[in-house]
Amino acid sequence: EQKSWIYFSRFKMNLHHTADLSRQTMAVAANGAELPVKTVFAFALAHFKKAAISQISSYSSHDVDSAEVKWVITVPAIWNDGAKQIMREAAYEAGLTSLLQPDRLVIALEPEAAALYCKSINLMSTDIHPAENTSLAYQSGTRYLLADLGGGTVDVTVHEVERDDLIRELHHATGGAWGGTYVDEKFAELLESIFGKDSMQKFRSEYRGDWVDLISIRFEGAKRYAEFGENIYIELPPSFHDFMKDEGKSVNDCINRFNSTDIKCRRGRSLAICYPEVEKLFESILKSISDHLKSLLEKISGIQFVVLVGGFATSKLLQLYMKKALEGPFGLRVIAARECSLAIVMGSVLFGHDPLAFVSRRVKYTYGVESCRDFVSGVDPESLLTYNENGVAKCTKTFTIFVRKNTEIEMGQEIVDTFSPLCAHSDEVKVVVCTSEDVNPRYTTEGGVRKAAVMKLSMPNVAKGKSRVIKVFMQFGNTEITVRSEDVSSGSVAGQEIHLDFL
Repeated sequence: EQKSWIYFSRFKMNLHHTADLSRQTMAVAANGAELPVKTVFAFALAHFKKAAISQISSYSSHDVDSAEVKWVITVPAIWNDGAKQIMREAAYEAGLTSLLQPDRLVIALEPEAAALYCKSINLMSTDIHPAENTSLAYQSGTRYLLADLGGGTVDVTVHEVERDDLIRELHHATGGAWGGTYVDEKFAELLESIFGKDSMQKFRSEYRGDWVDLISIRFEGAKRYAEFGENIYIELPPSFHDFMKDEGKSVNDCINRFNSTDIKCRRGRSLAICYPEVEKLFESILKSISDHLKSLLEKISGIQFVVLVGGFATSKLLQLYMKKALEGPFGLRVIAARECSLAIVMGSVLFGHDPLAFVSRRVKYTYGVESCRDFVSGVDPESLLTYNENGVAKCTKTFTIFVRKNTEIEMGQEIVDTFSPLCAHSDEVKVVVCTSEDVNPRYTTEGGVRKAAVMKLSMPNVAKGKSRVIKVFMQFGNTEITVRSEDVSSGSVAGQEIHLDFL
């Protein structure tokens, strides 16, 4: 039966790894079949919607409609604006809400949701400090680094508690593809080394369900609860033993031929991995995470706590590694939140009720628009030189900055700029919105600059020609960028909402 289904795994990472996301970005299934990643997300969200509505209705006096629900979808904070838009459009496709009711859907950043959960319980887990009652004091002035350690990505944010328990972001979200599935991949490579690459790939293809059971359940449990200095044991599925016999091999013989004192067959059914080999599975990814956290701690002073949340944060080895790497050198405490694997889920509910708990955020990129200005000889590159109809030298493809990377933006704060049409008879101004990893980009042709979206500004009254002015108000302090405009030349004060298409 499993062969009649298309199985997609870890497709969330498509939105992180794909540089130029579009609605046509594809997700590849285990059998090589492809579907647009947005469609795969829509199927998953439709399933969650059905289950949620059924559960809510069971506690209600009537059948609940999805229009009555405020939906919160959490995304990694390191995702770009296009990835967030994919999620929003997938939610529309799944029927959670629609363009007519966009406020029924909230996009929450995963580490922010986790921060609200940690604030709500105040008392942290004592897993790392079993003899102590470790508490994170949510009082004005407390600074902490929160690391959301998921399956695919690691999200890191740095916060400071303000008055009335409001939270201020001290550094824009950072992170990388250092999640727990990296350890799974190392384990899969180890299996290929022991039993043969061709055999393991064939088993993955023909016994997909058992492969998922082996990695996502059997190895996952061993990975989470592995202790420092201790061996781990993974029971191999019965089908694997039968499969190896069909391949003309035996599990025990393959392990013996591998000739490692750190890999053994236990009771003919389980794979015993001794601690030195366990350590190899983890060491590279744990070093990448700790190196990144160290770089932030060296940059930002006064951090008192490092808070670990997410599924990968349940790993005892990870907790101990971070404690040893960070506590002594930086004079702080490393804390694993109680029920850290559920922190984001429970925090997302709190975020849905109180999205204004964050007083400010830091901008992840430098945002601006592609524009044309007077050419500066000896400064601007000749390749960008052009002349207008009056023979005036102009520099094309210049980066006019709205807001610089890591700038603190208060909630509700608007960045205001004005635009005018290049053509006297144009009833619409198209503005190319660009992003850059650099703090001070000069041209849109530079490396690291990305043309992220097109902003269409309607100016139907053409009487004043090129002297018309439209004012644009952009909000960068929310989890999604919002834009509105006012036509100054027409005297209209009524603003229009503008859709930024990042795809």
